[in-house]
Amino acid sequence: MRTSSGESRHFQLQPLAEGVLAAIATNGGSAICNSGIIDLGGQTLIFDTFLTPQAAADLKQAIAHVFEPALCIAVNSHYHNDHIWGNQVFAAVAPIVSSRRTRELIATEGAEELKSCTANSAQRLEALRAQYETASEQQQEELLLWIGEYGGIVEALPHLRVCMPTITFDDRLEIHGSRYTAELIAFEGGHTGHDTVLYLPQAGIVFMSDLLFVGFHPYLADGDPAQLLKALRAVSQWEARGYVPGHGPVGTADDLHLQIEYVEHCIDKAHRLVDGGQTVEGDFAELKSPERFAHLGLHELYVANIRFLCQRFGLATGDK
Repeated sequence: MRTSSGESRHFQLQPLAEGVLAAIATNGGSAICNSGIIDLGGQTLIFDTFLTPQAAADLKQAIAHVFEPALCIAVNSHYHNDHIWGNQVFAAVAPIVSSRRTRELIATEGAEELKSCTANSAQRLEALRAQYETASEQQQEELLLWIGEYGGIVEALPHLRVCMPTITFDDRLEIHGSRYTAELIAFEGGHTGHDTVLYLPQAGIVFMSDLLFVGFHPYLADGDPAQLLKALRAVSQWEARGYVPGHGPVGTADDLHLQIEYVEHCIDKAHRLVDGGQTVEGDFAELKSPERFAHLGLHELYVANIRFLCQRFGLATGDK
């Protein structure tokens, strides 16, 4: 591991163990998600490639600054664009690995995501910038995230290529180096249809991707919260001291347990709304998250999560 380090407006590098770095997305940049860089010993692995090629290019340069071994493999945790659209920067120099189901979702749901972004991102960016001008200081902090995302997409779209994974696995894959063994473990239906985490048992580090959000309300509306709880509880049994989320700072076991508590609360809250006769068409405007979660960012996701769960529990037509 070299002593110098790459710098970028899109992310900050955080050492976690010898040869293990987290690339934590910077608010206002166009990385959006977090990434992991691991010197396995003789080969380097990157976990998630960011939203944009411009952020991924900085990541590739940072790897060259920090690690001696050449990049040998890149991993996509799931199909969402903020974790895979940087693939094109690495595709010529490294195989891209994902679960078989994630590759299918990149080709289907991911293609629809690209169409939507192509059609709507410029208008969305313009609206966000206008909103920023009249927003409060706290609102501006959250708007910076979205401005960075849509600004990055608009910049990337003219030359964006969605590069598919070239190596797939079903449930589990181990990649061995002389220093670490990276265990890729896939969970079904938690955040998306299939989500992969990277576990380094020798270092006690888990790269969770979007199965874990730290400091933010998680996004529940593309998965099954029961499956998410199953995945979170399984990971909580592993020997680990650090948990790198898909979004937010590096967390601890307390953050993992807080998200378990959050998901349990949302499920319970939605069931109580069902029992009280709430419909999806009803008014959720007065719904507030409990004080326990008041410090979490992306506050609007709380109402979106509850509405999604009400829908999932069969309220689309007002039926219990």
